[in-house]
Amino acid sequence: MKEKILIADDNVDTRDNIKEILEEAGFLVDTVDNGEKAVVTVLNDDIDCLILDMKMPKKDGWQVLTEIRSLIDAGLVVIIITAYGDISSAVRAVKMGAYDFIEKPFDNDVLLMTVKRGLENARLKKEVKSLRKKVYAKGELEEIFGSSSAIRKVIEQINIVAETDITVLLYGETGVGKEVIANFIHNRSKRKDKRFVPVDCGAIPENLIESELFGFVKGAFTGAVETKPGKFEMADGGTLFLDEIGNLPLSQQQRLLRVVETKKILPIGSKMEKEVDVRIIAATNRDLSKLVEEGNFRQDLYYRLVEFVIEIPPLRERLEDIPLIVNNLINEASRELGKRVTGISNRAIDKIISYSWPGNIRQLRNAIRRAVLICDGIIEENNIILSYEKKPELKGFDFSCIDIIEPDKKYVDVLHEATEKMDKILVVKALKTAGGNISKAARIYGIDRTNFYRKLDKYGIRNNKG
Repeated sequence: MKEKILIADDNVDTRDNIKEILEEAGFLVDTVDNGEKAVVTVLNDDIDCLILDMKMPKKDGWQVLTEIRSLIDAGLVVIIITAYGDISSAVRAVKMGAYDFIEKPFDNDVLLMTVKRGLENARLKKEVKSLRKKVYAKGELEEIFGSSSAIRKVIEQINIVAETDITVLLYGETGVGKEVIANFIHNRSKRKDKRFVPVDCGAIPENLIESELFGFVKGAFTGAVETKPGKFEMADGGTLFLDEIGNLPLSQQQRLLRVVETKKILPIGSKMEKEVDVRIIAATNRDLSKLVEEGNFRQDLYYRLVEFVIEIPPLRERLEDIPLIVNNLINEASRELGKRVTGISNRAIDKIISYSWPGNIRQLRNAIRRAVLICDGIIEENNIILSYEKKPELKGFDFSCIDIIEPDKKYVDVLHEATEKMDKILVVKALKTAGGNISKAARIYGIDRTNFYRKLDKYGIRNNKG
């Protein structure tokens, strides 16, 4: 079945141009000339991808993104058309759920490639999600994480708590698989037929957290043209996963505590509370007890979250699990990338086991995906590229940024400031080396284009190409 794309742009020439490009590529294409029509069409038709202009009559792109957020979470690919150089808007759109963006005037090949990549990414995510659900249903967490004594302890704790409604707090370093385990707990619980709704507390701007969690009613503020349910309401009857809970601002911790205690939410602008039946699973890579001592986390909320704590060990503490995990990751990457990989050499496994993996399974997954992509049948030692093998080029670096150390300043603060300054220099150098080409600059720096844009926005760097 052909995938269907909706183009929302008030410029008829732009609409017709994009439509012609996509129809020649074999897609079904429909167009609308304002944001109101875009929302109605997306909500009532089976749209796979929305190409969205940010400046339109009746409803602008921001309003459209807000009103279709639930569909984005479910797999709708949104690609933003933005004015040249409008980096901050592009970053904001991605934070709101857009897959990617293209700048006007755009290259036809770049447009087509972005659409195809977005749709392929959505297909792969759905496939992986489906495969993982089958594994969760079998209750075979050992098939994902291994069978070391450290992980067996985690599995025992999961088996104890999964079928209850007790609040669970998952402790673990970045990349250890906290969301996978939270999802597994949900799929082992009596709530498995309801929604599992993840929320990254560190990725939502502070001024949007309240509306994201609790929703708002029509007319609550400028731009609230429709009532929007929050994450609690979306997870009603199911599980709400609050990832990186330690990053939740103090201003919102009191509201969260009240909802946990009363099981009632008050959407912004509403005078009527709504009852919600939600199980909370939270996760953090920070020491919450220390945050409590420092006054950065409410003690009463802390005690509500630590009803049942599961500590997930880092990969370096369970090396015996690595061969099984690697095999699973090879199979997963082979399916996603359409490659036939028949195995991995002993020397490659030894190289993997000898590394500390500070990014844990997430970092290992990226290394295996890269190895599957470049290998020829069997993954060899040279196909395993580790981060320590590629060091940044510091020749000519201006070390004057760390010469001045104020007497009363802690060395850790000095180090942080120096690191920020060095990072900014490297970003500027990558951009200059790439001649202002963002995609090329991101590759030189070693990250994806979206995160490179975030760095430009963070450091206030303007791309003056041309």
